[in-house]
Amino acid sequence: MDADKAELVETKLVETKLIETRERLEPGIRGMRGNLGYFVGIDRAANAMHNVSLWETVGDADQMASFQPMLALAGEFIALGVRFQRPILNFSTLWSVKGA
Repeated sequence: MDADKAELVETKLVETKLIETRERLEPGIRGMRGNLGYFVGIDRAANAMHNVSLWETVGDADQMASFQPMLALAGEFIALGVRFQRPILNFSTLWSVKGA
């Protein structure tokens, strides 16, 4: 299989896995203190995925670092060839723009 086709297959596997994770992660994330929103996405062109979450405080965001279902899934994604940015970055909001 050529490299382009291999990337497409790997991206599709990662996308499928990301969709499947919702069932395993959503109940725990919903129950976390300070959760304002959680977003999962994929950039097919760049072969990249993201998990972005919004929290009331950085301390609330830190809960994700010890969320066992998420930690268990990391190994499954690594087996698919995903590389993670570590440490997980948590930012304090300086300003925002509300949607229409």
